[in-house]
Amino acid sequence: MYIEQSTTVLALLESAPIAVVVVNTRGTITLVNGKTEDLFGYKRDELIGQPMEVLLPSRFANRHHHHRDSYFDKPKARSMGIGMDLAALRKDGTEFPVEVGLSYVEVDGERLAMSFITDISVRVEAVESLRSHAQELESRVIVRTQEIERRRRVAEGLRDVLAVLNTARPLEEILDLIVEQASQLLETDAIAIYRQGEGEDAQRVQAARFLDDPDSGDPAPASSLSPAILHVQEAARPLRVGGDAGMTQSGRYRSVLAVPLNVQGEIYGSICLYYRVARSFTQEEKEMAVVFADQAALAIENARLREEVGRSAVAAERTRLARELHDAVTQTLFSTSLIADVLPKIWQRDPEEGLNRVAEMRELTRGALAEMRTLLLELRPTALLEAKLGDLLHQLADAVTGRARIPVSVAVEGTGTLPADVQIAIYRIAQESMNNIAKHSGASQASVKLHQTAESLSLEIEDNGRGFDPKNIPSNHLGLNIMRERAESVGAKLVISTVKGSHTRISANWHYPSSPGAKMQ
Repeated sequence: MYIEQSTTVLALLESAPIAVVVVNTRGTITLVNGKTEDLFGYKRDELIGQPMEVLLPSRFANRHHHHRDSYFDKPKARSMGIGMDLAALRKDGTEFPVEVGLSYVEVDGERLAMSFITDISVRVEAVESLRSHAQELESRVIVRTQEIERRRRVAEGLRDVLAVLNTARPLEEILDLIVEQASQLLETDAIAIYRQGEGEDAQRVQAARFLDDPDSGDPAPASSLSPAILHVQEAARPLRVGGDAGMTQSGRYRSVLAVPLNVQGEIYGSICLYYRVARSFTQEEKEMAVVFADQAALAIENARLREEVGRSAVAAERTRLARELHDAVTQTLFSTSLIADVLPKIWQRDPEEGLNRVAEMRELTRGALAEMRTLLLELRPTALLEAKLGDLLHQLADAVTGRARIPVSVAVEGTGTLPADVQIAIYRIAQESMNNIAKHSGASQASVKLHQTAESLSLEIEDNGRGFDPKNIPSNHLGLNIMRERAESVGAKLVISTVKGSHTRISANWHYPSSPGAKMQ
């Protein structure tokens, strides 16, 4: 039975701003309004009497037909705004999204379902646009997070390299760290730093990663290198990688980014980054490769400077030893030679005076021998640790006696093995003290006393010279400050006692730390 199309009912349906479709319990359309015709493209007569599924895509129609009765058995009214989101089908076969609200009426004892249908294409497009925008933002966040992480890794890698650039580590170790960081940050398949051979075309590998990887495949022809990469090489003024190792590796890879190493205005070699696939490089990658090349060049330059400093230090030490040989040993031997020349005449004239001269010669030669041994210790510093401290003090005393003609007595009590740094520090303090006695004290005699126990050491050096004013020491006299620094470096206590015009006493006291197991063996 169809609804009686009264003027009032039709007026209400036609005035509705949305499509209205009335369906009976059999799922047959009994009434539609004008908005339905506009929305679906059907004439009213084409829909009346048709099953509701005519307005649904086939994939929904069967399911809707199967559950048709449930809409009436268990009716669920849905107002607009919380209706069902479905897909609808126009007469021309196009699909579009709709929201369907439901309500139920009873006419002449028959229950009818009224569907209120709204086209939600704009809303769906907006939601989809928001979802797409959200996905794009999420993708940007991921890319940005990855970029931040990559930059963090780059910063840490460059920091690690900079941390060792100015250290005294071997050049090979620093270059090895540079290629490791460059390989990780630029994601290379292989990397090498080459050194240009002198007078040769070939370069020698100085540091490398994965250069001899057996899984890199058969060598490809050199012409397979990407033209874009060759352009990068040309722009970077690269050097040709010659020799079997270099050319073989170049052939195995499709792309190479090469940057020359410019050390003090000269081409030292190059850093080459190898990739198995043909690719282009971003400006940032090129700049990073240049940064690593600059770091390698700086490491090489620092190594050269350290070698030059080392050579200068050796030359300066040789000059100092030569000067001390002249000032001490040579003059002592010269005095001995003069005495030896006149000794026969003195002996003939006065045998007792001759004996005195012989004793003087003996002291001079002993002093020269002690001075020579002291200088030999400077040439071989490890000998300072091999000898006993008491023997070293005797040697210093003999040298002062021979050089300055000042008798120095030495008294040693106790024995023991000192830590290396303590023995060297105490020896240097004694050496500086006796040098001051020989050069500045004007003393006629001096004494050295060393007392050692299982846990402590006490050194005392005293002369009967003219003393000095501790508050009025020339700025170019650094000996006392150096002695204090040496004492502090090993935890010893240095005391300087002097009376101007009378004497000077220097004492150094050291005790083993109280930590467990820190006693003399």
